Amino acid sequence: MKKVPLFFGFSLLAVLLQLIVAPWLTIQGIKPDFPLVLILFVAILFGRVYGQLYGFGFGLIVDLIGMGSFLGLSALAKTIAGFLAGYLKDKRSRLNGFTFYTFVCFIIFIHYLVFFLINFHSAEYPVQFIVFRYILPDTLYTAVFFIVSDYIFSIEKI
Repeated sequence: MKKVPLFFGFSLLAVLLQLIVAPWLTIQGIKPDFPLVLILFVAILFGRVYGQLYGFGFGLIVDLIGMGSFLGLSALAKTIAGFLAGYLKDKRSRLNGFTFYTFVCFIIFIHYLVFFLINFHSAEYPVQFIVFRYILPDTLYTAVFFIVSDYIFSIEKI
């Protein structure tokens, strides 16, 4: 129960970063997803159930305040990411850094794959274009912020 204010504070910070800082960091329409970084931290620290619940709640908030596109799409993508990241709970010490971050990048990739393929389902873009124009750049950009945040705040120390 003591962690609820902490979750609320970090959630508010992530939303503010997404609304205020992310537009300044946008490169050709590609920007980091700070709420996703926080969801990954929560899932890795507390497991699949907390990760998916936090991902769903945060995704729904993102959709409701207008940062998402279709209502429920961010909730779906972030729920999946939270669930998958929950599998990394207690695995950090057993995996070397490269393997751990590769799994994190894969989870971020799956998040964006779900998000953009559903978002562009009626567009005439080929899947390869969506992957190379949106999914991979967003994955790498968000992964960089996760890795830097992990270096600064270190999941192992929390």
